Amino acid sequence: QAWFPWPDKQTCILDILRHLPRSLFSDTQLHVFLWGLSVLGVDGIPSTRMLKDLDNSLQSQYRAPSIRYQGSLGHVYYVNHLPSLIAQEMANPRIRMHIHHYPEDAGGRLDQPWQASRWLHEIDPSIATPMIRKGQQDFYVFELTKLTDGTVVVPERWYTKPSIQHSTSPSDLEYWAHAWRTQPIASGGASGYVIHRYDTVKVTANQLLLSFPHLLQTYQVDREPDPCNIIGRYHTTCLIETRGHGVLPWTLTDPTVGNRWRTQARGRRILSYMIWLYCDDTSGNTSKKWNKHNSFLFTAAGLPRAMVHKECNIHFLATSNIAPPLEMLDGIVDQLELAQMQGIWAWDVAAREMVLVVPAVLAMLGDNPMQSELACHIGLQGKFFCRNCWVKGVDLHTARERVDGVVMGPNRDDAPSSVETKSCLSESEEGSAQEDVMHRLKGKGRCLETMQDLMDRARRFLGPNAPRTRQDTTDKLCGMFHEVASGMSKVRYAKMKTDTGIKDTHMDVFVERILKHVKGLRAGTDKHTEAVNAVLQGRPVEQFMSPVWRLKGLDPHQDTPVEILHVILLGFVKYFWRDTMSRLNEVQKAELQVQLASFDVTGLGIPALAGHTLVQYAGSLTGRDFRAISQAAPFVLYDLVPCPCYEAFLALSALVPLVWKPCIENLEEHLAVLQVAINHFLNCTARWMPRWFNKPKFHILHHLPDHIQHFGPAILFATEGFESYNAVIRDHSIHSNRQAPSRDIAHGMARCHRVRHFLSGGKFHTREPMATDLPYSDNEHEWLACGSAVQSLVNINIPGHRNVIADFFGINGDATSTALHVPHALHHVERRLYQTCGLVVALNGEVCCTGDFVLAQDTHAPRALPIIGCLSEILQVCHSPAQHRNQASSLLLKTFQVIGSSDIYLLPQIQPSGWVVLSATALICGVNVQHNCAGNGCTGTSTVPVYEERERMTKTQQRISHRNPSDFILNTAQMRDATHVQQFRVQAQQLDRDWAIHMGAAAEFDARKLKA
Repeated sequence: QAWFPWPDKQTCILDILRHLPRSLFSDTQLHVFLWGLSVLGVDGIPSTRMLKDLDNSLQSQYRAPSIRYQGSLGHVYYVNHLPSLIAQEMANPRIRMHIHHYPEDAGGRLDQPWQASRWLHEIDPSIATPMIRKGQQDFYVFELTKLTDGTVVVPERWYTKPSIQHSTSPSDLEYWAHAWRTQPIASGGASGYVIHRYDTVKVTANQLLLSFPHLLQTYQVDREPDPCNIIGRYHTTCLIETRGHGVLPWTLTDPTVGNRWRTQARGRRILSYMIWLYCDDTSGNTSKKWNKHNSFLFTAAGLPRAMVHKECNIHFLATSNIAPPLEMLDGIVDQLELAQMQGIWAWDVAAREMVLVVPAVLAMLGDNPMQSELACHIGLQGKFFCRNCWVKGVDLHTARERVDGVVMGPNRDDAPSSVETKSCLSESEEGSAQEDVMHRLKGKGRCLETMQDLMDRARRFLGPNAPRTRQDTTDKLCGMFHEVASGMSKVRYAKMKTDTGIKDTHMDVFVERILKHVKGLRAGTDKHTEAVNAVLQGRPVEQFMSPVWRLKGLDPHQDTPVEILHVILLGFVKYFWRDTMSRLNEVQKAELQVQLASFDVTGLGIPALAGHTLVQYAGSLTGRDFRAISQAAPFVLYDLVPCPCYEAFLALSALVPLVWKPCIENLEEHLAVLQVAINHFLNCTARWMPRWFNKPKFHILHHLPDHIQHFGPAILFATEGFESYNAVIRDHSIHSNRQAPSRDIAHGMARCHRVRHFLSGGKFHTREPMATDLPYSDNEHEWLACGSAVQSLVNINIPGHRNVIADFFGINGDATSTALHVPHALHHVERRLYQTCGLVVALNGEVCCTGDFVLAQDTHAPRALPIIGCLSEILQVCHSPAQHRNQASSLLLKTFQVIGSSDIYLLPQIQPSGWVVLSATALICGVNVQHNCAGNGCTGTSTVPVYEERERMTKTQQRISHRNPSDFILNTAQMRDATHVQQFRVQAQQLDRDWAIHMGAAAEFDARKLKA
């Protein structure tokens, strides 16, 4: 059955075309398409009704069902079945081999989330992978385990570690455990063990001898204590908790049966499945009319960085235009809790056996307002505007008291710029407590701020603050709810939220209901109590709080990492660029457009800059535009803005590639360099204008180094991929009937996921139409796959055409083949024929042409800095294996060396140093090099023709004419391949923070005096 599970080729192709994620068909379009096929004489074309019936039949048998929920707030919404989606990924051969389930101790190296401290050290061991298999034994955490040296320990968590230092090969990984030592004790005539939780030892898998079941069988023969008798646990805090007795009861497992997962696993392996959970709002319309849809998406955190943000690996969970995010999260948490209690049975296509999967949320992603809502935080507009710590902004009450004299806040008339202020106030996520206070006080008198007040406020903003904790927030929320139930007024409740920075929007709904029911009733009376009980109905306060607190092992304050897209590109870069554009006159803007249009983008992986658009439409740019601006700013603004402003831009451009660095070779060194770069950027910003610190994002940046240490490189928890997925949701919304958007979109997404699974060669098991449990079968033959003809669709290559089906679903037919390598440096050159090539592919997949600047590694000095060179010639040996594979053999590079740093750009200055011939395999990546225009006084005296509608016009545009064309600057602000380019980074001279704040405040007050 070549086209199984479809009946024939025509039906298969049409059904696939109906479920392409970014190319959905309406019924009308499908009718037109079927009519065209019939006119072309294609036989066996099914009708629209037949396609829909078949689609429903396939979805009912091999589906990820959409579950209906009626939320606690009364809204109906649909959530795609999370366990089914995870089970399908485990049965997908193109995905399964890449998913990691164990954390890794990689030493100082950090480029994946499983190497970071959150997964390695902090995740709750009860939801991490609880076991490893060695030979015929399964070793579980929280069970007594005997080692080869005869000692008995209790493993706490499992992890992997390279057996060869600095190795990145999966075959070199060994299993290790953090384990607690035990002490055998005879107590009351019975022997047992006391667990010393303070005494941790690292144990390798080779040291494991007997698991808990085998220890039960041998302890009497070996005359050892009964492993079923754990007397208690001892910790350094136990003396305080037990008032001097020192030993607390053992509560992690039932000592007589061991870890509960051992029984539930039925002898199968148990694996954790970490996810990045994302929430955002998007419009369901293509028009400007806002149709807000809150959506939840997720992706497997165990996938490598190169795969995790691909659109094909992002999975849809739920959306609704009526249910708020926390209400929908309630249904998702229900599924997670059940899966963490029972596990998810899935067919492991790599091991060819059933496994039990335990899902867990590694972190919650989103933009700043959404992360604040998920963390039950009041938001960036609050007095306590940070969801991670207790930093305090402007106090409205204090400001009112001082409105006739001095106010802790900026003068609205002296805002950074009209353009920047308007843009910030128009977007809710970019407001601030300070701006909000001044807005409320508008008209109450001129708001002045002394120079000392401005400096003190900047110091507090940049200083360290105590972190928020899950326990403290839940205690405060419980207290606030009990106070309301006891008769606290609405005004006092609002004040408590302001004074704590805590706002649970889910709980607020029930608080409003209580306040509505008790309106006019005196607190403490029987009628008041009855009215409150009518709302509570005997339920505990936890059921009225946000479901985020039910996510096991998650602290929403610390596990909502800094979102670098909105904080940096759509934050700092946007702020600075819009402010700069508002200060330039028309002549300067015209000059800037020429500079931008002349900027060489080679090596940056971006298209040529549209100078007119970036300047004239500065208020309507996107994240992609600001990404380009951050890399070009040092070379286009040096003679257009004041020195403090330019230095702030230089510091920002130097910071961006460090933040987007995908691979960290030495974490400790990188965090130190990153912290210095952040401090330098903030100091330069303070020197320019301390009032920028009215923007909360400048404070949020402080938490980025901690989040990198906890979750991995910042690019891992960036949200560009999720943001792009909004277009897929919008497309499904447009093609729904708008009567049940949550249901229709969920159904459509589930169908797309099913087709992706089929085309990937994923295994599936027939399900009963109404069954809710996942299928379980140890018989490999019962796990089916699509017919050979179906799977071959993704491997069809037609010359001149791309395989759109494979592209839509992210399926590469050659994804599992081993890459071919060209030979090393050639020998016996005089005996061979050569031909030159126009381009070559670098190790990072980038296509480099002759004339491009590149980085290459000398194979004779692998630990030396890469060679900076200009690609002069690309050679290929005729009749060689490289020619047959259409690959280059060797490269001729004109090499350059760093001779110092530019005093203006604060970037490396390079000059030619010689020539070298290297193997094509030595080519690492392209690199961006710019001419030293500032040092040579280059001006826009040359011209280029203008093209309109692909026709050359008589009009011309100005371009920069370079003097001394061999004077180059290495652009280390390059974001692409930052791991390699940052090795040439120039350390900027650090500013003293107090001096910077003082100079910035003095400049502001000098400007104010001039205005007066």
